[in-house]
Amino acid sequence: MTNPVTTRRRTAAVAAGGAVVFRVASIFLWPPDSDASHARMLATAADHPAAWQLATAAEVIAWLLAGFAVLTGIRLVADRGYRLTQVGGWVYGVSLLALGFVGGAMNAVTGVLATEPSRALMVKVQGDLSSPVLTAMVALIMLGELFPIVFGLGLARARLVGWWYPALNTVALAAYVVTSDSSDHLVNLAGFVPLGASWLVLARLLTSRRSTATAPVAAPALSATPA
Repeated sequence: MTNPVTTRRRTAAVAAGGAVVFRVASIFLWPPDSDASHARMLATAADHPAAWQLATAAEVIAWLLAGFAVLTGIRLVADRGYRLTQVGGWVYGVSLLALGFVGGAMNAVTGVLATEPSRALMVKVQGDLSSPVLTAMVALIMLGELFPIVFGLGLARARLVGWWYPALNTVALAAYVVTSDSSDHLVNLAGFVPLGASWLVLARLLTSRRSTATAPVAAPALSATPA
């Protein structure tokens, strides 16, 4: 009989790898000026509706798969580094899920607004989109950008990875900040490379036997007693 824990981890490992593939696909699917001002984004979505929808779908899938992989990876640690892994992994994983849902919804709304005839009015509508719930979700996403480092520190403390792993997540954050405003596909790809590498490392951990959560516990020795 297949172990449910093993099946879940293998599924999460595939999800982490899939997240890399879909994120790279979304980078090259986004048309130019997808991260520009509201007016230019609406113009881009209107000029490239099919590419906009495909890129939105690919990006949503990438964030959701990565979130599932991270939340599964939390269970790799049950001893040293447990608290760091729990706190970092939960915030990181939930923020990835929020990014998938909220970011996908916002991009989908942009695609719909781009089809409307009054472009100036649609620009104003998009600029006015705001609510306490949306603000809270965006805050969670922004906060979550820091917690891959905490998650990495937990895995390193558990000795599942070296200290280079939280350093890699730190580089991933810096690369995102530096390249996030660019519309150049190769620049965006370069900015994603460290994050993609960290997801692939997580995929490797999920398929490895190394885990403080599943380490075998030695049975107590039985001492023979005279009859």
